[in-house]
Amino acid sequence: MGGWHTDEIEIDSLEAYLVKPAQPSGAAVIFLHWFDEAPNANRSQFLGEAIDLAQRGVTSLLPQLTFPWHAPPNDTENDLRRVAEEMGRLRAACEHLAGIDGVEESRLVMVGHDFGAMHGMGIFGDVDLAGAVLIAPTARWSDWFLRFWEIDSDRWDYMRSLHRVDPVTTVSHANCPLLFQFGKGDFYIAAMTGLELFEAAPEPKELKTYECGHDMGLGQIKLDRTVFIERALDLR
Repeated sequence: MGGWHTDEIEIDSLEAYLVKPAQPSGAAVIFLHWFDEAPNANRSQFLGEAIDLAQRGVTSLLPQLTFPWHAPPNDTENDLRRVAEEMGRLRAACEHLAGIDGVEESRLVMVGHDFGAMHGMGIFGDVDLAGAVLIAPTARWSDWFLRFWEIDSDRWDYMRSLHRVDPVTTVSHANCPLLFQFGKGDFYIAAMTGLELFEAAPEPKELKTYECGHDMGLGQIKLDRTVFIERALDLR
């Protein structure tokens, strides 16, 4: 098809790139980035993939996530509220994407890496998806927050309170095919943690592992999710 352009937009206080093809095919993807000190730990992470897909008629939205990018986790009440607010913003982003001219509401895929995947699982059941790719997520928010930040709440109360928004809980609400991608050398995500999350997910689902770390930068990883996206969106 060829031809595309990228706009900078704002949806419910989320800054985002909107990559629009010259000839929309009806298919769309929302890309949710990871949390890291790397230069691509922001809405630019999947921009190259979005441009590649635009040349096949796919519209993509790449929002800049806010928690914990803009404020560190610190206690039960604030963190539960922040996760819930991020979920609300992502629902609004998906609504916006589905309402764009040339996008068919039933042909939306979500791709998320790390915290992006964790936030993305929070909208399962609220947004109709044709598929979702979940790259190196962990099962619980406390796996990250208690390990790397100073949390003022009691450890056990904190874990119990966030359980209802933990990925291991929200993944059970998925109603679309899922692809899980994990690195065998991931320092942060233990193999058993990834398996626990996978086992909590409903069918249809598939799990792929790779000889890499948490950045998940191997070309084969991108290739596998591209094949999954093509199938989920029925790209010709």
